[in-house]
Amino acid sequence: MTSPASDIPPHVHYAIIGRFLGFQALAPHLPTIALNGSRDTVARLTQRLCWLTNEILDDPDTTRTLGEFLRSLVSRLDDEVHGLNDEAQSVAQPVIEELIRLVAEFEAAPYDPLKKLTDAAAKAAAEYYKTFAAVPDELWQSTLPRFSWVNGLIGLSFVSAIHVQLWTEFGNYDYPTARVMVKIAPRELDLDTIAALPRSLLHEYVAHVPQGPHSERRLHPDTNDIFAEGWMDYIAHLIFKEAIKRQGPSLEIGVSPHLTWIDLHEQAAERFFNARRAFSDSDRTAAARYLGAATARQLHVLLGRLTATAGNPDECLYRLSLDLNVSRLGNAARERFAANVHLSMKRASRSDVVIAPLREWAAGNISSEKFFERVISY
Repeated sequence: MTSPASDIPPHVHYAIIGRFLGFQALAPHLPTIALNGSRDTVARLTQRLCWLTNEILDDPDTTRTLGEFLRSLVSRLDDEVHGLNDEAQSVAQPVIEELIRLVAEFEAAPYDPLKKLTDAAAKAAAEYYKTFAAVPDELWQSTLPRFSWVNGLIGLSFVSAIHVQLWTEFGNYDYPTARVMVKIAPRELDLDTIAALPRSLLHEYVAHVPQGPHSERRLHPDTNDIFAEGWMDYIAHLIFKEAIKRQGPSLEIGVSPHLTWIDLHEQAAERFFNARRAFSDSDRTAAARYLGAATARQLHVLLGRLTATAGNPDECLYRLSLDLNVSRLGNAARERFAANVHLSMKRASRSDVVIAPLREWAAGNISSEKFFERVISY
């Protein structure tokens, strides 16, 4: 992976770091706070954290260093806690202590949280492709994330409560290059958005970045592409669920290995996945995403039932899906494959369109490419 490019100025970077560290300190204590019935304390700390980070957003000419800003953030949040009653203070003080620890660790070894999450998603995707499909090393090496920001309100097209926008752009070259574009709204950077970032990023790195063909200029699929936006998002979701629990061939993914963060990431991933497939009058592409994901799931179930593949249905689904995504086939052919699989699952008279070549593939008698060809050409 190449180094990321960023259009985020220093004062905005300060605010993003402050929010990440603040919510990272707060999240592990949410179960205890909720158990004590102190939701007002959470709201007050959250509002103060947002107010203080918004102040730096309004100060582009600040002369403070990042360390000075973060230490001031801790001090002013501590002042807020000391203004609470004794019961609320006892609940909130561990959050401040955790934030002091996180800031000290950050100052000792600074990092960019957006880059950290992006690198983790990229590495997780690369490990799965390395295990199950052939992707040129130069593809990952030439993939460049780019970070930008907006001062207003933004959100994903299918769930506006996640305040980020992500998309992938392909380079105009005959070898694979890509840029993963990450646009953040720092004033709206809340716990739900941070929790959803790993799953959102993984979609780009699983479904789009490795897309073939790799020997000619690549064309981005349409937003209503049932394979790229539906089928491959189902695959990304499976990979995420394994990765967040440190299963499968992936590396660490997420803000923190703390159990509370794992729960937050899992909940956010389910909301993300469900929202992508939810029908809406304002989102005419949701039906395609729903159909693609449902078809991938149906094949997954079939792989678990066929004798030849029942022992490793996940591995078989990964191998077929990732192989198809990186193949020389175009977007239309991949969509045709997904559509024919869907039809074969709906009609018993067409079941052999998939099952017969699938058994041959599982037995090692035909290649993945031949399997795709037979399903597509039916």
